Amino acid sequence: MAEENPNTILSEDPNGGTGPGTTGEPSVTGGDNPPQPTPQAETFDFAKMVGAEGALAENWRDGLPESIRGEKCLDSIKTIGTLAQSYVHAQKSMGANKVTIPGENATPEEIDAFHKALGRPDKMEDYATDKVELPKGIVLDDAEVGKFREFAFKQGLSQAAFEAALKFDVERVKSHIAAQTAAANAEYEETKAKLLQEFGDKADSVVAQCNQAMRTFGLVEVLRDHGLLSNYTVIKALAKIGGSIGESKLKGDGGTPAEGDPETRLAEIRNNPDDPLYKKDHPAHNARVAEVDRLCAAIAKQKQGKN
Repeated sequence: MAEENPNTILSEDPNGGTGPGTTGEPSVTGGDNPPQPTPQAETFDFAKMVGAEGALAENWRDGLPESIRGEKCLDSIKTIGTLAQSYVHAQKSMGANKVTIPGENATPEEIDAFHKALGRPDKMEDYATDKVELPKGIVLDDAEVGKFREFAFKQGLSQAAFEAALKFDVERVKSHIAAQTAAANAEYEETKAKLLQEFGDKADSVVAQCNQAMRTFGLVEVLRDHGLLSNYTVIKALAKIGGSIGESKLKGDGGTPAEGDPETRLAEIRNNPDDPLYKKDHPAHNARVAEVDRLCAAIAKQKQGKN
């Protein structure tokens, strides 16, 4: 029998090993580094997550992955029932009215399908304008609306977006007209004050001469279209024209003299370097050109009669 070594303790394994394990290797106890127990990972007790009638425990989210525990959408989940209901709703939402956003390589057919799904009419003529309320004095121009329909269709606007854009433009025009009206009223008051200050009680006569000149030369609509009916400078200029020609020579037919020899009148015009005939920017220029043409025709007619 071999002598035991008092410094080691070997135990014989009845199953054939030489130590407490089953590997056949000797096991040594004692020494400076005794074996440590294997740590066990802490696990969530899912059995305690659901209470009576499916109510979820306060800490039920502790069992979820850390990346989604703090999601605000989970705050309303208090029972198994609401959790299942949320999932069902999510699935139905994914399946209903699903719209695929076209990529940069999308075909025209795919782009059309996308626009149609968002509410674009089948044809650009189908855009309706009957729900757009128009302020008094504003009408829709059919040609301009047609252009806008074409633009809206190409951009894929829905009917609702088309109406919103049209209403915005109507309001813009309305504001512009209001600003123009306010400016015209302010100019009228300013011009009236200037005329009274400069001409005193003769201011009405100045305005009357201006109006007579405008009617004679057909300038009323032109000046109105250009917003010049209340312009101080224009009124003074026309009043001067009306006063220099004289009411006896002003008629409503565009400036034809009431009486006198055509040659004399033509010479009078041509010999005056300040006559509107020579000033293209003068408000009476066009009327004077027409008058000269009539005078030349009258002179030619007179000469033919003499021959």
